[in-house]
Amino acid sequence: MSGTMIGRHPARFRILAVVHVVVGLLSLPLILFFGLTLAPFLIGGPIWLMVLGGRLWRQGEGMGALLRRTHVVLLVVAALLGAYGLFALRAAQQSAAKGGGLLGAFGLLPLALGVMLGATAAASLCVARGIGSRGE
Repeated sequence: MSGTMIGRHPARFRILAVVHVVVGLLSLPLILFFGLTLAPFLIGGPIWLMVLGGRLWRQGEGMGALLRRTHVVLLVVAALLGAYGLFALRAAQQSAAKGGGLLGAFGLLPLALGVMLGATAAASLCVARGIGSRGE
């Protein structure tokens, strides 16, 4: 494996593996915040990130294609979360102008989650660009 891109830059993949596990763990409480009704549907995302982190740590074959597929989807999810967070903050501002606004900071949660997931996806796509679809 020393001739592959993974073999030449193992530290890059180890760091990325740790980041995936940390982001997965940090996402779990945020998903539970959205309620137990949606949690069974949303819990797969953080679990998959942690599984992907384990596969990155072992530096298996096919990581380039796996990273690309996962993180293109993750970029879309991050963009939707960011847009929802901005929309919620704008709505809270309008509500506060009318005398309401008790939950004004709620929009920061999806916005922060979107930024965290987007940064992870962008870094992963940069690393995946350096390896071929078969991990070479």
